Amino acid sequence: MTPTTPSKNENTATEAASQKASERLIVYLQNDERKTIPESQALYMLESIAQTDLARALSYYHKLTEENPHAEQLLIAFYQLLLNMFMLEELLQVTSARLKRVPGCTTAFSWKMNALQHMFRNHEAIDILEVVAQANPDNALTWNSLGEFHRDVGNFEAAKACFDKATEVDPSFARAYWNASAYSADAEADLSKIKSLISGQQVAERDIHNLHFCAYRHYENMGQTEDAFEHLQIANGLKRRAIHYDVDAELAIDESAKTVFTPERLGSLEDGWSSELRPIFIMGMPRSGTTLVEQIIASHSEVSGGDEYTALANAVSRAQRQSSFAGPVDQWLSSRTTKDWHEIGRLYEHNNRFVRGDKKVFTDKNQFNHRSIGIIKASLANAKIIMVDRNPMDVAFACYRQLFNGQGAKFSYQIDELVRIYTSYLSLMEYWETHTNNLIMRINYEDLVTDQVAVSTKLLNFCGLELERGCIDFHKTQRAVKTLSASQVRQAIFTQGIDRWKHYESQLEPMRIAMQNAGLV
Repeated sequence: MTPTTPSKNENTATEAASQKASERLIVYLQNDERKTIPESQALYMLESIAQTDLARALSYYHKLTEENPHAEQLLIAFYQLLLNMFMLEELLQVTSARLKRVPGCTTAFSWKMNALQHMFRNHEAIDILEVVAQANPDNALTWNSLGEFHRDVGNFEAAKACFDKATEVDPSFARAYWNASAYSADAEADLSKIKSLISGQQVAERDIHNLHFCAYRHYENMGQTEDAFEHLQIANGLKRRAIHYDVDAELAIDESAKTVFTPERLGSLEDGWSSELRPIFIMGMPRSGTTLVEQIIASHSEVSGGDEYTALANAVSRAQRQSSFAGPVDQWLSSRTTKDWHEIGRLYEHNNRFVRGDKKVFTDKNQFNHRSIGIIKASLANAKIIMVDRNPMDVAFACYRQLFNGQGAKFSYQIDELVRIYTSYLSLMEYWETHTNNLIMRINYEDLVTDQVAVSTKLLNFCGLELERGCIDFHKTQRAVKTLSASQVRQAIFTQGIDRWKHYESQLEPMRIAMQNAGLV
């Protein structure tokens, strides 16, 4: 979620604003004696304590942020830890309390909105942001964030109006132009504005990639594929240079999963945590159709849709902290007992308390869960796993043409990295499928969109559910969808995405060759 800003006139001391974070001193009391420590050192110490004693670390964070109200990095670290541990009620409480003391604290306000979003209280966040936006109409960040919340709940007209307002207030706000481009009613006029911004000096260099992605989208809507692809290449190149990404480190994570969960260990695992709850994990490469599958299942009267929560990773992290083991997570996982796995399962279900509400069946489509199938098998006896396959060239192009939110899918901006990640993903999924005894059901996106009823019936039977009319009319379901497919899943089934890459067949020949050499096509 984009950070929001309630006011340009922040009620914070000028001395705090002028002081660099690296120079700021944190004040604390020890034996009734006032002492100081550099903020960076305090952060390091608190992070170390949190690895083995979460309660103690949180107590220190709470005390120090109250005694040092202008220590911005300390405050962010405190809020991030609460979010990481899915202590969402506590995060909402401390951010609300700070806003009472410091009404203009943009950090607290942004993290309060983050908490509400994770608690699926999107409409409450919209109500708050509406008030803030009307009180501070010249704040572009607030308008953009309000638009994103409206988009997530399906209020697309309201979202477009907010994005347009953000660019009206700040004509250099490149991200808001990208958000608005999804709802363009006049591609030619919007493209003219974007090209003017690209050639001008208004937009910061670090944000120019947003505009080239916009130009790609508008040219494509106008049917001008050569111009569209030219801007798409520029956009991806600029975005890739702007981010730090180590593809080898990410590939190593995939391989470590196989090392931790050998075939012998997978075969010897006892049943995981068993309760009345039934999680359904939906996995696939980004843009493969996982959001569509989730929307169909989540439209069932007995199911709650969970979206891309990080509940499983956070359950593992919290369980590790509780065990006071501060080493690498793969070493910790290698020595777990049945009792430990059950604790991870219990924590996972607790983390999903806002997702599931009063329903026993809920979905989880976090992008990185495919690395944790061994953990799922060990921890959750009632789990179901669905893997979505799609034409590899359509998936690869769909990733390449998309500007992802936040830090998502960093591999997608460079073809060789995209191909390596795709290859590793399929290798790992095939490994799990071979060694987990029918835990995974694979479906094909193309089959789903061409024979919706038959494939939906198969999906639901696998999940122990009967087909309902709502699952066929999934596009009418009212729930927040935070993924990039929020607009698509509010439309009936369509087949336009099949072989979409062929619109750019000549331009994508290098991608096709790389995919062919990797054995993907």
